[in-house]
Amino acid sequence: MKKIISCIIAASAVCFSTAALADTPKVFLNGTEMTFDEQPYISEDRTMVPFRAIFEAVDADVIWDEETQTVIAVKQNDTESTSITLQIGRTEAFVNEQKITLDKAAEITNDYTFVPLRFVMESLGADVEWDNDNYSVIITTE
Repeated sequence: MKKIISCIIAASAVCFSTAALADTPKVFLNGTEMTFDEQPYISEDRTMVPFRAIFEAVDADVIWDEETQTVIAVKQNDTESTSITLQIGRTEAFVNEQKITLDKAAEITNDYTFVPLRFVMESLGADVEWDNDNYSVIITTE
């Protein structure tokens, strides 16, 4: 009987972990799947990603202000620079000092700061598409 219960528990754990992985959206940047220390997730119909990983992947400089819980990213191009400022829990963000209202605020999950992917990538000039068939986000910067 103990062996049967152990098998049922083990099978349940595999099913739950597989389901959790299936709920994790994939993120592709210029055709390459990104990997993250903490996995992206969907919250309120928005794909949330760890801020440092996504900004550094597009060569943006990142700053975390612990005191104000603010994320700042600056992306330098040949002719201009773009800065994005988001504060944890606030639906107001700034792109080059222009105030933008977000559908979803930046948040802290498992000690990582997560930001809404579409907003930050489109603010940096990238094209962002959702591939529902493959549960994936496709980002193109080139």
